[in-house]
Amino acid sequence: MQSPPRILVIGSHEGLIPEPVWAKFTSRYNVCMYSFPTTKDFHEALQSGTHSDVAGIVRLGLNIPVGIDKVAQGWTKRALPYFPPSLRLIVNFGHGYDEEDVPGLNAKGIHFLNTTGGSEATAAVGLYLVISVFRQLSRYERMLRNDEFLPGLRHSAKNASDPFGKAIGIVGMGSIGQALAKHTSGLGMEIHALDRPNLRVLMSERHNGQGLPQIHLHDSIESLVETVDCTVLTCSYSPATHHLLSREVFGKMKKGARIVNIARGKCIDEIALCDAIESGIVAGVGLDVYYDE
Repeated sequence: MQSPPRILVIGSHEGLIPEPVWAKFTSRYNVCMYSFPTTKDFHEALQSGTHSDVAGIVRLGLNIPVGIDKVAQGWTKRALPYFPPSLRLIVNFGHGYDEEDVPGLNAKGIHFLNTTGGSEATAAVGLYLVISVFRQLSRYERMLRNDEFLPGLRHSAKNASDPFGKAIGIVGMGSIGQALAKHTSGLGMEIHALDRPNLRVLMSERHNGQGLPQIHLHDSIESLVETVDCTVLTCSYSPATHHLLSREVFGKMKKGARIVNIARGKCIDEIALCDAIESGIVAGVGLDVYYDE
């Protein structure tokens, strides 16, 4: 009888994968847990050591034991020369994979998969950041913790504003963008987005009770940012979205614009963003991601 494939799991499943699912997984495969003190030890074990026969690697990325090097983004790029011929599949828990060497993996016959889902959770973070950049919640929390209640109160009276009635531009109308459109519409915001054929199809389905709110469409990012009070990035990262918010695009924004990024850090030229903040073009920024994490 053929033995089950060996699967190396990086990180703990606790709090991430339900116990019945984990039990089923471990019953089907010969699961070994990552316990290498350094990535050098990991690479050596893959190349010619105890893990030179693994068929799959699952990187959960959570709860790495104390004293063990974190297997961070870009780990497949660093480990690529050491992957054994037996390796056929890598499952990477997390939405982002732009730091991973997917072409290099494919060239070696290794399939790379990343997780989906989490749209509502990400949209909830986006909703918080939208509210925060208008109300400046993080600024006033820091002032309160620094025993500056009255200065914070005076500053908020002049500078904090409400998202109600403001125009929000959502760049990227996938599942996250759609969820955020519904949430921010509930705040009384006017929704704007880039014109796309698939978005028009979704908008035509509004009558089914689960569709999108009314959306104002724009044919370019420049047209969108000229109009809205807050631009939110929910798009995927690609060469087309690299530095999507550039110095030129910041120059098109109305003074006092807000920026929220729940997409990828490299979608924003951060140096240009800092300059836009200094010049007063951008009045508030909410970042869930950064250029160099």
